Amino acid sequence: MITERRHQLILQELQKKQVVTIKDLVKLTNTSISTIRRDLMQLEKQQLLIRVHGGCKSINSSLHEEPKVAQRQQLSSSQKQKIAQYAATLIQDNEVIFLDSGTTVQKMIPYLAERQHLLVITNSVDNGSLLADYQIKTIILGGTLRSLTKATVGPSVDDYLSQCHLDRAFMGVNGFDVEHGYTTPDPDESAVKQLAINQSDHAYVLSDNSKYGQVRFSKFADLSAAHLITDHLTTNVRLQLANYTKITEVEK
Repeated sequence: MITERRHQLILQELQKKQVVTIKDLVKLTNTSISTIRRDLMQLEKQQLLIRVHGGCKSINSSLHEEPKVAQRQQLSSSQKQKIAQYAATLIQDNEVIFLDSGTTVQKMIPYLAERQHLLVITNSVDNGSLLADYQIKTIILGGTLRSLTKATVGPSVDDYLSQCHLDRAFMGVNGFDVEHGYTTPDPDESAVKQLAINQSDHAYVLSDNSKYGQVRFSKFADLSAAHLITDHLTTNVRLQLANYTKITEVEK
């Protein structure tokens, strides 16, 4: 197994369990203890996890905390690419769309360059820069910049969005389930997501299946408020979620 794939598996397992033993990771990756130890050292140097005796723990340990952009970009990269590519096909010429700061949402941008007369509204500094690289007409919402997600938030962002009509809005998510809906750690970002959904004709949440069953501090929407685009769900989970929302799986 190549190093990048092992690192993805380690980070995915941490995202689910918060604390993982070396023994479990050896079994998960079918590799040696010495290899896993080297992997953990490399990931710790990148500030993506914390090594502890006999294993490692997630840097994020509460409902309020969230991964840095660099950590989120490491997770499920191939799944995110497929989700983003499908989501981009839904966008038509002459539309006004909203893209939030989700790393899966960001992967949509290269696929938008061929759209005619597209206007993108975003609260993500990183997205704004990439959209400019592709010469896509963009409005970046001004507000307080969050260092973790490189997203702008606050009253000025909310006020501007509340006056917009959006054809489509695309959101990332930190966790979702039937009981708690779509959730994210920060209430200010949650408010932006909620407004974008409310102001759009069609709303979408982009998430790989690892986010299912996770709950963060702030709920921004019920499942019914947005079309879920994901990679693959178990049959039981799919049947359960289908009672509440439309689902598209890009890897069935």
